Parts: sequence; C-alpha cells; structure tokens
Amino acid sequence: MMRKLITLLVVLGFFVGVVSSSEAAVKKAPVKKPLAKRVMVKKVVAKKVVKKAVLKAPVAPPPPPPPPPVAPIPPRPPVAVKAAPSAGLFGWGINTLLTGSYINTGKGSLSGTGLIRGDWVMDDMMGLGSKLGLASDSVKYTLGLGVAYGGGGMKAIPLFLGGIIKSPAKLMGGSPYLSGGLNYVLYGNGRTTGKLGGEANIGLLYDLGLGFGQTGFQLGWSTISSNSVTSSGLQLSVCQPITL
Repeated sequence: MMRKLITLLVVLGFFVGVVSSSEAAVKKAPVKKPLAKRVMVKKVVAKKVVKKAVLKAPVAPPPPPPPPPVAPIPPRPPVAVKAAPSAGLFGWGINTLLTGSYINTGKGSLSGTGLIRGDWVMDDMMGLGSKLGLASDSVKYTLGLGVAYGGGGMKAIPLFLGGIIKSPAKLMGGSPYLSGGLNYVLYGNGRTTGKLGGEANIGLLYDLGLGFGQTGFQLGWSTISSNSVTSSGLQLSVCQPITL
C-alpha cells in the first residue's frame, strides 16, 4: 500500500512538472499578430518612407521661359520691270523733236512769223551733263531743218543747230529746261541764202498722255534773217518729241 502511494505521488509530481513546463513554454512563445494588421503596418511604413524620400529629393528648377517670337521677315518688294523702249513709229529708233513756233515781229498780216521745224535729237556725246553735275541724259543736242513764213514777207528754209539742258527740279508741276542755238537760212527771199540768227528759250515739260513723251512749252527770243527780211521778237513754241 505504501508502495502504491509513493508511486502515485511520483506520477502526480511528474504530471505537475509537465504542466508547469507547458505553461512556461506558452508564456515564453511570442504572440503573432494577425496577417491583416501586419500588412497595414507595412503599408504605413512604406508610405512614410516614400514621403521622406520625396521630401529629401532635390526640387527641380523651373523650365526656362520660351524664347521671344521671331518677327517674320517682310517679303521683298516687287521689282519694277522697266518696259522695253519703243522702237518708234517706223521701227528706226531715232529720237526727233517736232516744234511749232510763233515769232511776234509786229510785221505783216500775221503780225509775226510762223515756224515749223523738225530736229534730230542726239545724246550728250561730249559728257557735258556730267561735267555740270547733272544726270548723264540731262543734255541733248539738236540738228534740224524748218520752214518760216510771214513777218514782212518772210519766206525761208533755215538750218538749226542747238542744244537742250534739262533740270532735275520741278516748277509749276513740270520739269524746267533751257534750249537755244543758232540758225542759218539755206534758202529764202531772193532765192538766196540768208544770214546767221539765233534763239534762246526757257520751257516746261508736261506729260499730256499722248504716248510720245513729255511735251514742252517754251518762251524765248528768236531771230531769223533771210536775204532781205528779218524776223526778230518774242517767240512762243510747243515742242513734241517723236521717236521714228
């Protein structure tokens, strides 16, 4: 009986020891958190790390302003194309000047002498315009032939040699010019030659839209001497250039 009691006490002690050891092991074992809570903790930690990384990252400088707009290049003005010079009425390209004049002499039924002349207009072969400080085409030379009638019975065919000087200025809406020269009667009263005469004029050029160039209106003094008759006085003239 005694042996059974001792054996029972030993088994009870062993059982008590085992139970004590199990409780101690249970107390020492870590308590695991639920899986959902651990995931949320990781997300919060990750967000904090990201925020810290963003705050610590250097701030990029603002982009430079766009360049100012470039002004467009204006188009080139159209180049004026000069029309080719006309070859003239007959295609010869010869510049001529047709002039009608009236010399107020106070003689005869016309109280003066009427004159019609045609001149060949030549360029400035001596360069006189450039020497005077004018344009190269400012000076022209003329060689012509005319018919004079009236003024005390004047009947003459004079030869004319002269020149024209154009001014670049403007006067009364026209272009002023000077003209003048000498004349000599080749055939006149008495069927003979005459004497040496001359003229000097001041005029204005206007474009009348005739298509022949600028028309000249001039005022001056003229003398034409036939064998026995002389017409001298104030001269009024109208000059029209014509290219043949």
